[in-house]
Amino acid sequence: WASMHGADVINMSLGTDCSSKVLEESVLDAQARGVIMVAAAGNSNVDAPQCPAGDPGVLGVTAVDDTDKKADFANYGADWIDLAAPGVGITSTVPVSGSILYGTWSGTSMAAPFAAGAAALLRQYLPSAQPQEIADILVGTGTNLDPFNPDYEGKLGHLLNLGSAVYPRRLYLPAVSGD
Repeated sequence: WASMHGADVINMSLGTDCSSKVLEESVLDAQARGVIMVAAAGNSNVDAPQCPAGDPGVLGVTAVDDTDKKADFANYGADWIDLAAPGVGITSTVPVSGSILYGTWSGTSMAAPFAAGAAALLRQYLPSAQPQEIADILVGTGTNLDPFNPDYEGKLGHLLNLGSAVYPRRLYLPAVSGD
């Protein structure tokens, strides 16, 4: 639905084993429409690929804590994790009985939206860039996590670094006025 209604980036804070034809076809359809697909890696602390994060052309995102160490629950893998982002103790809105409150959550589903937001920002400033180009910028400008995670060397992707992704392209956000 999102890809048919103009989405440029889709965050998928969901996952399953790789046997869902409906999910596979939906991802392929969105990719054919030029949508950047971002997915959470899962929270089982295993290196087995989970879909859609492990699907070709999807940015698989795992979670790190505030010291850039792999979150104890986060999935990992050399061939399917592209990025890592904060995913421990993240405050977000939570709809409750008609009002919106705040809650603190942990999971790769909290990390993936950081990468999706970064992809959306880059897409805004580079509208003609292909999804793989956006992915390459995000991964290529990310921070190497290996020094902080020697037991997971090469299995956590790169730590999302939006400043590095944006600054070389001189993609400055407009100034925000107010208090």
